Amino acid sequence: MPHDAAEPHDDPAGRVPGGARPEVRLAARQYGVVTRGQLVACGVSASAIGRWVTAGRLVRLHQGVYAFGHAALVPEGRRLAAVFACGPRAWLAETDGGAMHGLCSSRGGRFAVVVPHGRARPGRRDGIVVRESRLTADDVTIVRGVPVTSVARTIVDVAARHPDLTGEVIDTAIQRRIYDQAAMDRQLATRRRGVGRVRKALAKRHPEAHRVLSGWERRMLELLDAHALPRPEVNPMLVELGLSPDLLWRAHRVVVEWDSWAHHRTRERFEADRAKTVTLQTAGYAVLRFTHRQTVDHPEVVVGAIRAALRRSPPRSR
Repeated sequence: MPHDAAEPHDDPAGRVPGGARPEVRLAARQYGVVTRGQLVACGVSASAIGRWVTAGRLVRLHQGVYAFGHAALVPEGRRLAAVFACGPRAWLAETDGGAMHGLCSSRGGRFAVVVPHGRARPGRRDGIVVRESRLTADDVTIVRGVPVTSVARTIVDVAARHPDLTGEVIDTAIQRRIYDQAAMDRQLATRRRGVGRVRKALAKRHPEAHRVLSGWERRMLELLDAHALPRPEVNPMLVELGLSPDLLWRAHRVVVEWDSWAHHRTRERFEADRAKTVTLQTAGYAVLRFTHRQTVDHPEVVVGAIRAALRRSPPRSR
């Protein structure tokens, strides 16, 4: 499962002349980073590499890894150099992988890189933390030319090393529409460190993980059953919108939200609730909001409003 370390990044059109030397074109494709092996493959002799280092044309980043011409690299260049330093089966991981996916910021002064068992000695070197792990095709990908652990694997690894970021990276993945439940299920089927924390975080966010209903939710379901109304999904995740309504009739595109005084009376919560409603309505959902008191004191009003909303919006195919 090696990645192609020779040409991972496409050069923007027109930046490098077509007649430029191979090593120049290679460096342009790799954020200005090259390895000794790549230079030799391009026809650059070992003696020429030595002279270029002395002259400053090559700037050493790690053993056998150089910046071509200068060391003023973009973050992707620094990350790619760390991967190159650990071999052709190395992958950027943890919060550094999360940063490539746009899930979180990098943490710590050393890059985190993961390699298959037996491919490199784990430990710290040249500003890199190297960890060994079992890796499958599901665990890895290429992001903007940089070999990196997949979104699902990255979430698990971040949970293992930075527990406080677990919820953030899951929420961000959902909001950016790069969360894949099938891929996450494959990760959760392993005994990898971090899986337990991810399960707990998902229990608050994912419909299949939702088990404990609040008193209001139980009462609503009983009320709906008593009036022969179809049961909704409870706290489902609308991945495409990055949010979870309280009750959802997906085929009808009808949502019911609970306005709880105890949990929704802060300014922040008030604003968030209104923003959530606007997002749902913009996406074509009918949104009804009820309080606990309305449910208890005026159940007929609540049932009537829901029935009318479902009638106005006949079921659609998913």
